[in-house]
Amino acid sequence: MPFSATVLQVLIASPSDVPEARSAIAATLYDWNALHAQTMGYVLLPVMWESHSAPAMGDRPQAIINKQVVRNCDMLVGAFWTRLGSPTGVEDSGTVEEIRYFLNLNKPVMLYYSKQQVDLDRIDTKQLEKLKEFKASIRDKGIQEDFTSTDDLKQRLFRHLTIVLRDMTVSPMVDERVVRAAHESTRGDLGADTPPTVPAKKKSPKDGEEGIWLEEYSDKSFVVRGNSLEFAAKLKEIGGRWMSLRNGGKGWMFSKRWLDDVAKLLKQKPKLRPQSE
Repeated sequence: MPFSATVLQVLIASPSDVPEARSAIAATLYDWNALHAQTMGYVLLPVMWESHSAPAMGDRPQAIINKQVVRNCDMLVGAFWTRLGSPTGVEDSGTVEEIRYFLNLNKPVMLYYSKQQVDLDRIDTKQLEKLKEFKASIRDKGIQEDFTSTDDLKQRLFRHLTIVLRDMTVSPMVDERVVRAAHESTRGDLGADTPPTVPAKKKSPKDGEEGIWLEEYSDKSFVVRGNSLEFAAKLKEIGGRWMSLRNGGKGWMFSKRWLDDVAKLLKQKPKLRPQSE
């Protein structure tokens, strides 16, 4: 079914040593669209220089990329590991130049630093030192967090995207309140839009009271309804969104791609009830 949405172009920025992270970022944007685009009214379009720029002459290479790609984007998601990148003539790397451009315009910037192990013999110590210096220079700007694996990166980015886009108005801008909320979302804080803290002892449903169940919501999504308090932290951790439902009440919304995982977590069969009226 067609629906109206604002398309936001998301620049994926990084040096050459994190190809898996770049792919994970793009995949997360598509996953976010599948689950939230219709309900939140935003579609996130991944943009990368290798797919959105064309050969040109008359200027330095990064300046050409800036004109063709960077200036048209609304948000930036970046990843680093051991390298900062090659100098552009203006900044220490193209990635740095892109990040500073977005920060100067106060557009959303989300940066993720890999903590995966690396062969010490392959590390360029000068590059690593430059990366540390750059990270220190922008430590109070944008959303910045470490990640330990591509799955960890996906989970953190998914949560941060939801928080940033939930607080957007007409133009994509980020303030300190949004940054704090994003950091809290990956520090175990369930936030104001999630159920209260689970009690120490699980309570069984009363007579006539339903437990927890999986329910159809749309062609691409389903919801967890019922007494989900015990599982709140885990449901949020794997990307669930606690929200008011159009057919009344609240529940955890997921893409149907997560049906098997959610059912396993809840110790249920991966079967959906028809949507309640």
